[in-house]
Amino acid sequence: MKKVLLMVVLFSALLFAAEFENPQTPLRFGTQLVFGPSYLPFQFGNACSKDFVNCVKDTASSYESFNGIAYYSTIDSNIVVFASVEYSKITLFSIYPFSLSSPMGTSLKDLLRNEFMNLQEWGVFDISKDSASTLIDRIIFEMQGGECDWNGIDDSSYINANIDIFDAISFTHDEYCDSLECCGSPVDGGAVMVDNWWTLLPEKKPTSILSKPATSRLRVSRLRPGIFYCDSAPQGTPYKVFDVNGILLKQGQTENGQIIVPKTPSILDIQNQKILLK
Repeated sequence: MKKVLLMVVLFSALLFAAEFENPQTPLRFGTQLVFGPSYLPFQFGNACSKDFVNCVKDTASSYESFNGIAYYSTIDSNIVVFASVEYSKITLFSIYPFSLSSPMGTSLKDLLRNEFMNLQEWGVFDISKDSASTLIDRIIFEMQGGECDWNGIDDSSYINANIDIFDAISFTHDEYCDSLECCGSPVDGGAVMVDNWWTLLPEKKPTSILSKPATSRLRVSRLRPGIFYCDSAPQGTPYKVFDVNGILLKQGQTENGQIIVPKTPSILDIQNQKILLK
């Protein structure tokens, strides 16, 4: 019996390892906050005047369509932010499928709080700065477990609420949360990617992003479809190319600074840096 259990555990571990190396799901490191239809209506405000924000005004009735604003996080450019005007929700997730945390080490609650306050400043929702600060602090407390007691659940899925946001996929805050207890379930964290997310992002990124020194940042430019040029990687530098779901497409070495990729969008992994190619 013990041998059978050991084989089951080993097989499960192998499956997990394979999924980690080549994730097949649309889940990424991130979180999603949804508001009730009339609780905090979203609008474009003056967000569209920012050159690092892309306003997508898709009036199609399909649930898969996106109508709102998209941009790279103002404190971590490896995280993208989508604020849906139609559904009053904020979605944050990493552009890298193999990242289980913020590449810059920023916690989810700090990312969410910072972008929520940005949206308030840009007039995406009509409440004061003080009200927004109080509201997002309360919501983050709820997403961490709030006043709920999770001690009775399976220890394998319990996460200390003081660590970070651990709500899976989505958390909804509505009017009933003002009078009743609302709290996130203690399960594995993650956010579902927005459909075709890489096509919705702007070319520019916020200049306020905390980033690596310019001397250590690789510069990659597109010469023509499928061919990119990296001007700061020595001849013969090894690299890997993944699709946006983390599937390895190609590995090789740079030749005269050129990198040939099978398709775009894709993710280039070179010199311990990961760059979205599109």
